[in-house]
Amino acid sequence: MANYLNFDIYDLQLTNLIGNSQLRQLLISTANWSILVVEDIDCSLELQDRRQPRMMNPDLARMMNIDRYPTTQGGCGACVVLLSKYNPVLDQVDDFTVSSCLTLLCSINGCSITTTEGIGNTRDGFHPIHERFSGFHASQCGFCTPGMCMSLFSALVNAEKIPPPEPPLGFSKLKVSKAEKAIVGNLCRYTGYHPMANACKSFGADVDMEDLGLNSFWRKGDSKDVKLSSLPSYKRNGDVCAFPQFLKSENRSSLLLASCRYSWSSPVSIEELQRFLGSVVDGNGMESYDKYIDLRYIPELSMIRRDDSGINIGVAITISKAIEAVKECNQHGFHIEENMVYKKIADHMEKVASGFIQNSASLGGNLVMAQRNHFPSDIATVLLAVGSLVNIMNGLRSKELTMEEFLRRPELDSKSILLSVKIQDWNRLMGISSGTRMNLLFETNRAAPQPLGNALPYLNAVLMAEVSHCTTSNGIILSNCRFAFGAYGTKHPLRATKVEEFFTGKVLSVGVLYEAVKLLGAIVVPDDGTSNPAYRSSLAVGFLFEFFSHLFEANVELPDGYINGYSPLLSPAKQLDHGKIPTLLSSSMQEVELNRQYHPVGDPIAKSRATIQASCSLYREAVYVDDIPSPTNCLHEASFTVHASQCGFFF
Repeated sequence: MANYLNFDIYDLQLTNLIGNSQLRQLLISTANWSILVVEDIDCSLELQDRRQPRMMNPDLARMMNIDRYPTTQGGCGACVVLLSKYNPVLDQVDDFTVSSCLTLLCSINGCSITTTEGIGNTRDGFHPIHERFSGFHASQCGFCTPGMCMSLFSALVNAEKIPPPEPPLGFSKLKVSKAEKAIVGNLCRYTGYHPMANACKSFGADVDMEDLGLNSFWRKGDSKDVKLSSLPSYKRNGDVCAFPQFLKSENRSSLLLASCRYSWSSPVSIEELQRFLGSVVDGNGMESYDKYIDLRYIPELSMIRRDDSGINIGVAITISKAIEAVKECNQHGFHIEENMVYKKIADHMEKVASGFIQNSASLGGNLVMAQRNHFPSDIATVLLAVGSLVNIMNGLRSKELTMEEFLRRPELDSKSILLSVKIQDWNRLMGISSGTRMNLLFETNRAAPQPLGNALPYLNAVLMAEVSHCTTSNGIILSNCRFAFGAYGTKHPLRATKVEEFFTGKVLSVGVLYEAVKLLGAIVVPDDGTSNPAYRSSLAVGFLFEFFSHLFEANVELPDGYINGYSPLLSPAKQLDHGKIPTLLSSSMQEVELNRQYHPVGDPIAKSRATIQASCSLYREAVYVDDIPSPTNCLHEASFTVHASQCGFFF
């Protein structure tokens, strides 16, 4: 049987691929794009595979070395590419970034891939993204630059799908706040993020040109018109990554690939999946597998369904799609508080990993990692606090468990299938009728080395409580409390049920809060061997105190049931304007006094090879040591120190 994949790659030098007896390849090229049909494919290959060239075809390895020699962890973003996939149900093309080092080659069947060289290169001319990264001094060694360029390019492509108003000539529909956020998760060790943010913000329709900092495009004192004309021209609606029409008809959901060592299957029903699983030996503790099963084409695992009872999300749905679904629920709630709870859930989920990880990681994968591998999952903590349910099928029977029961149960075996996650309707969860005024406090917290991106948290927390006026005193009564804490060194997130029970029915006071804080401090105790245990415990205590502290402010009652001068979810003192996303970096405006005495030292001259670094040309004008595979019996040099006054070396 001839196994083949069919996908499109916007890149260079594919015509130089040479077939051999190990891998037969057929390449069809046109002026603007290339189609690669790969036969007899190894299903374990990734878009960018560290095993090159010894364990895979060297020509395919060189072609698939998209941007950088991979980390295989998705943590740096240097190998980000744009993946375009046709959605036949909605008749639209979805464009999103992925880490090529984490993307299995078989998973891109029927997709279009755009690399940084595909949007601009030394032969066809550089893209304005490459030129602006160079002009804003946003590339030093250049190792991370290609991935950042593709993250920004993806943001620009998706911004064009936004309805009018149209931006000024030379700008995109992308807002400055979104442009700056586009490279969250792309790590740089040298340059610093201000120049990179400036390059990204220069495409924003609402950019303040005075805030773009030092660059090689204009001089101090130039007018706004001069500055605009000096920027490399950006033309919207380009066809650099137009999705090939023929791939729309090549979208086959049922795919079976097999080689001498591996097989790849894409079942289209639960029954078909169960037949595949019946032949799979449970792989607990194994580092490699010989069978790969793609779950994306099973309707029950890839659905998003909303009804009066809540929202059901299939476990094969990516985290980014789950975030979009929760945001849409924000528009349909009966209460303002309910809408804001959904928004806060989505906002917290957006802090989990970077965009190119969210676009490929599934909701179910995150939860199974939290249950089986004790992964410090923010999503599991959030879903635990809001009373979510999970649906598991074993054989012909399906069973619904609470998130707490799911996290505590034994690991799922090969016969059990996690189907979906359900976020329950708030009215039912809290026992409130649709006509009842609900004063709900809800907050999510996350303490991590950095607020966004791939940094794992020291602790995450979700706090929820219903509050009402006491009829016998001028105080506040607490009820329906739900407090969940995770990532502090336990196997999985936990609810602080003793603290919940302690608060229920009590009138809030300083003394009550003090006792609750002491009780929580005794509950949130990291396991032995956890780093910074005291800090993690103090974070939990601090989050709880902050959650209630505003209720001790001036005791003033406002209309519409707001308590103590505080709207539980809309207080301007506690919340940011929800239509405005705060910038991640402070202003980068610089005042530089140039001295002609040492000319040209001090002049903002663009780095000559920065555009080549940004485009990561396959002509290999920019070759890094990590891109060069080590030969057999290679001798490596390493420096070390010794604590002896005299020593000898023997070889």
